Amino acid sequence: MKTQNLYIRSLGVSLPSERVTLAEAFEAGYCRPVEFPGSDLVGVPVAPGTPGVAMAAEAGRQALDLAGIAPERLDLVIHATMFREGPEEWAPVGYVQRELGCTHIPGFEVNQGCNGTLAGMELAAGWLALDPEHAHALVTTGLQADSPRLDRWHSPGFGMALGDGGSAVLLGKDEGIVRVDSMNSMTYPDLEGMHRGNLPLADQSVPALRKVDVPALARDFAIARRYNQFDFHRIFTMMYTEITARSLKDAGAAIEDVERVIFTNAGAEIIQADLLQPLDLPLSKATWDFGRTIGHVGASDQVLSLDHLLRSGQLAAGDRVMLVGGTQGYNVSCAVLTVTEAGAALRDGTPAAGPAEGNAS
Repeated sequence: MKTQNLYIRSLGVSLPSERVTLAEAFEAGYCRPVEFPGSDLVGVPVAPGTPGVAMAAEAGRQALDLAGIAPERLDLVIHATMFREGPEEWAPVGYVQRELGCTHIPGFEVNQGCNGTLAGMELAAGWLALDPEHAHALVTTGLQADSPRLDRWHSPGFGMALGDGGSAVLLGKDEGIVRVDSMNSMTYPDLEGMHRGNLPLADQSVPALRKVDVPALARDFAIARRYNQFDFHRIFTMMYTEITARSLKDAGAAIEDVERVIFTNAGAEIIQADLLQPLDLPLSKATWDFGRTIGHVGASDQVLSLDHLLRSGQLAAGDRVMLVGGTQGYNVSCAVLTVTEAGAALRDGTPAAGPAEGNAS
């Protein structure tokens, strides 16, 4: 999907200052070195007692403030949920809207796991294109991994650990720190069972608070389907190659034009095997060096890395950036972006693009 007149006005990030290093996790007995063979993970941010949705709201508030957009100027809020965020039948998006003070506008939730922000952005792009009067959409997400259903050091597996944090993307028209040139997504349902394993769809005997264990579920699925690691590699390579090629074509760009590629915060080995090598890109194009310091912060990974690249002066005006994600379903997404002059100026402290519109709160 080639997007028209769509920009990221600002980004909001909420990362706790408290950290737990992988070495400290080993010493505390949270996990063992054998479970992180050859891992390049440094550590993860932790926010004990702070709900993920609260960090999402804080990131949303920051994004509005940076862009100088008052909450009443928002037309849409989309919240990407991560696991169970509160009581049953409770809607986190309502909490985000109440905290930000943006009422009487639509609020939706997307449940695409760690691909949620990209999915939310794609849906918001369509919403904004439908009506010229729709001007601003906010996509939020947050994750706090201290939960009865999660194990920070084991649930994601594959040498990954969960970090706490939140993020927000404020989308608008006419101007911004980054222009969105294209967005695409694709579902490969043959891998639906990868995150279900052999668990039944409807069985009251299954404990409601069964801990998430992605490696175990994937292993059960592989046994049932007689898949091996080469089968998975072939499928993942196909999915990411197809979705990136489609997005680059829609954006009128080639892979050689891409300055940086932002992927889920996995280890270098996974990033290279699943994404970079098929695209013939070096590891230096990825944001692995930053991602390894915060771990997998759910659907915030791409936003946190993009903010880091802009704030640390690693991107110039005109640079092309590609955001890529994948999650259960199996869903993959890709967005191709172009950094604007306002985005490049973030390196010297300029807060956001465009004039202030009302008083942000």
